[in-house]
Amino acid sequence: MQACRQRRRAFVAGAALLGLAGPVLGAPAPWPRPGPWSRPRTLWFTRPEAQEAVRCIYWADGRLVPEGVRAIERIFRDLPENKLHPISPALLHLNFAMQAALALVLPARPMVLFSGYRTERTNRRVGGVEHDTHCRGLADDFIHPGLSCPDNVRFARLFQVGGLGIYPGRGSLHKDVARFRSWVQPETRPAGVR
Repeated sequence: MQACRQRRRAFVAGAALLGLAGPVLGAPAPWPRPGPWSRPRTLWFTRPEAQEAVRCIYWADGRLVPEGVRAIERIFRDLPENKLHPISPALLHLNFAMQAALALVLPARPMVLFSGYRTERTNRRVGGVEHDTHCRGLADDFIHPGLSCPDNVRFARLFQVGGLGIYPGRGSLHKDVARFRSWVQPETRPAGVR
């Protein structure tokens, strides 16, 4: 437990030095900085199961943009129940930090979203844990196209501020903005369920 706290403190301290702590953790940066943090923030997702994609500005002028946030909540919805839920701004900022970093080295591509918000019923159906972060709008299951599975894992670890789950059998990752922890889980759910 102590090691987890130390890693998190080290990440926050390093991110603060780079001017990333505010944007990743949901607070504004302490001073105006040039670059992606001072411009409007765009997120780009694709959801293969729903055959949907969204690319929108979710943050501008130091605040959330309601239309952009609604578009993101729609693509993050519980698909089987067709229910929306607020998505944590910290998760949105984390996704932005990851996409901005990737855009520095790879052509821009949408993050592939497999699961966002889940109702308790859907969560039980897919074998999720009780009090799952998906049910609170704090998590997503994803991959970044253009990176191999091992590179996706290495990249996600650089940005880990909460939970990080690795699902080799599904070829996807879980990230959340709850407590710091990580796990690897082989395929245990029915085929086609993420």
